[in-house]
Amino acid sequence: MRSSSISSVGRVLFALALLGIAAPAEAAPYFQEVVNPFGVQPCGGSGCWTNYLRVSDIDGDNDLDVVIPNATGFFSKGASAQPLVVYTNDGAGAFTDVSASAVGGYSNWIRQVALGDVDLDGDVDMYVPSGWNDPDKFFINDGKGIFTDELAARLPNQASKAGATRFGDVDNDGDLDLFIGGDWAAQNLQPPIARLFLNDGAGVFTESPAKLPTTKKGNQPDDFDLLDADGDFDLDLLITMHVGTSSLWLNDGKGGFTDAPLPMQGNAFKYGPVACDVDGDKDLDIWFDNAGPNYTEQLFINNGDGTFTDETAARVSGNPGSDDNGVACIDIDGDGDFDAAIMSLSGNERVLLNDGTGKFTLIADAFPVLKDPTLWFEFGDLNGDGRLDVVTGQGEGNPQLNRVYIGTDTAPVDIVPPTLRAVEKAPATVMTGTEIGLRFGVSDNATTDEGPRLEKAYVEVTTNDSKTEIPALFMGGDLFRAVLPAQSAAGEVSYAACAVDKQGNKGCSPTSTYIVEAGSSGNGGAGGGGSGGAGGN
Repeated sequence: MRSSSISSVGRVLFALALLGIAAPAEAAPYFQEVVNPFGVQPCGGSGCWTNYLRVSDIDGDNDLDVVIPNATGFFSKGASAQPLVVYTNDGAGAFTDVSASAVGGYSNWIRQVALGDVDLDGDVDMYVPSGWNDPDKFFINDGKGIFTDELAARLPNQASKAGATRFGDVDNDGDLDLFIGGDWAAQNLQPPIARLFLNDGAGVFTESPAKLPTTKKGNQPDDFDLLDADGDFDLDLLITMHVGTSSLWLNDGKGGFTDAPLPMQGNAFKYGPVACDVDGDKDLDIWFDNAGPNYTEQLFINNGDGTFTDETAARVSGNPGSDDNGVACIDIDGDGDFDAAIMSLSGNERVLLNDGTGKFTLIADAFPVLKDPTLWFEFGDLNGDGRLDVVTGQGEGNPQLNRVYIGTDTAPVDIVPPTLRAVEKAPATVMTGTEIGLRFGVSDNATTDEGPRLEKAYVEVTTNDSKTEIPALFMGGDLFRAVLPAQSAAGEVSYAACAVDKQGNKGCSPTSTYIVEAGSSGNGGAGGGGSGGAGGN
């Protein structure tokens, strides 16, 4: 049957070519499986139970490595600990297991890890919460991918029972703070369902419980996402509940959070939602896995103020019911909008294609037909050819071998510049000697838990004397933050937020201006104006 199907497709493509008609997107797979990408996999060669993974450059050589936490047990403690696995990439998509040297062969019951530069030295550090009340690990990177546990110095005596964790700058002070989840296996979980630890700027953390809702209960919180839900350029927190309704906590700009309503999610068993702008209106919408009828995905459209409307029925067609585990936003066809890739436990991975207005239809055979129990995936260019590839993690079934899929020739090479989704406005007038903090949102061709994959993000600042690039630091979600330097003389200053992706594609916002007047700023700094101007490419 399979060979007959391929033959039929070939005849159709040939006929279309004779007529000069472009082939449909579903005519050939966008992804091709790599045979044995990781060599002999851990846990006896059959693979571990992988609930989560990260694709990130841990050793500073400008290619994407893979970090895989593992933990047996479906909302219960498995029989034995499993390893935290680290693979380095040779730049061409060949991977080597360096777990022994990178993290000392560490094993535990690990549901998730958080990656980010907590000490501002330019490399990726890693927080590893225990899933079952063992001491956590706080792995600090030496810049070459070798990690040392510094929990005792940075977050002493912390032991977690967490299924979720993230880094993000929640108080707008230029460093990454830390969220750690509450008991991920508990239904009717009493507060706290999440804990917040603030960074002192040097990578030392102190808990700040008063900044979080103190009465909010939960049901198996199994994932966190940071996003600017209400367009005020700070990071809000989406807490996914495996069962029951998930929570959205809105940030007051200083790291204080209040609970906000979300539309009802119809079904239980949610694992990996994602936020991205699906309809091009410059705010962040949310996909929820498994939450719709017959375990389909739900699409919540942002009303522009951090409230959401379930518009799944009007916007999504052809999506089959399946036991899924999450969604990623990717631009699979290179047209500059976000399509939706879905990871599936019970079926094949699949893609919903965006028509540019936020309406989606199923692409047949985007992935090879290979049903395995996928619990997580993440996209990025693994072999340097400019196309999206993906790593998938398996668990809760067999086979548990983690996989790599490489983008085929059907997948376009990335030539689309990053989009400056929204840019904070500087105050109209500042005094000489005043710095300005400026935040902006960026999207590129795939969402990740470390934001878009960029070569750099910055603000171009132009005065009468010069043009300067001011580097921006990643905050979390899709937000970046730059500090515009104080001016010593009165005059007009122009600025534009910019981003360059790994393919060298550059996008900038429209240019804006502010006026510098002679005088003293008094406090030495100013925040942005708050409301965002829509960015361009």
